[in-house]
Amino acid sequence: MGSLFTTNDGQILKSVPSGYMELDFVNGTITDSANTVTNMNTNLNYYGLNECGSIGIFVSDSDAEISIGNNLSIADHQLTHIINAYNFSNVRIKVPANSTPDVNQVIFMASTDSYLGYIINNYAHTRASTTSTTTDAWVTLWAKHVGGYDQTILTTANTDASNSMDLKIQFSEDGSAWFDCQGYTATNGVAIAGGATPDAFDQFSTDILHHFFRARIKATSSGNQATCAFYWNLVQNT
Repeated sequence: MGSLFTTNDGQILKSVPSGYMELDFVNGTITDSANTVTNMNTNLNYYGLNECGSIGIFVSDSDAEISIGNNLSIADHQLTHIINAYNFSNVRIKVPANSTPDVNQVIFMASTDSYLGYIINNYAHTRASTTSTTTDAWVTLWAKHVGGYDQTILTTANTDASNSMDLKIQFSEDGSAWFDCQGYTATNGVAIAGGATPDAFDQFSTDILHHFFRARIKATSSGNQATCAFYWNLVQNT
């Protein structure tokens, strides 16, 4: 039975910045584009080996490009990738700059066996949150390439003690031309009141398969800024 390689604690890598991520199985290290280095659970040196034989990788953006060793590169617009019967010692993942904030998620499982002895179902799920403060003009609070997901679930909470905020949820097919989603077409989108206990919020869910979504916010009343919390959950069901 072969050995399995993943993150040191088996958890998904979160807050991964766009750019290249290097998986070095010989030394058991993971280096992202900000040069942050984390360790794998083990390494090939420990076993006196120099190659893995199979791998499964999930990247939260399906526009990611993955290079296995020096000869095989894939950009197949999938979220989950399984490669068997292919020898390699390193993997390079190009995480695209499609996200505001610039945070992405990666998980992998590699084996020294030719066929991965770990089943990765074709389901995907990525969720996280961010906080912000409005300005007097529309600004993008969150944006994401959602290709490959079946459902987009967004929740915007006004955490301010008194000030209201305006919100627009928009979609795009190319990341350049944006259109208001149904229910957000008014000039000022929808208003979320401040001072509510618990926080007033807006909840948006859709299974319409647009390619990009974003959330934009501004102050309802000029000069009266509101704080907010934003939560996203992207789900692939098939």
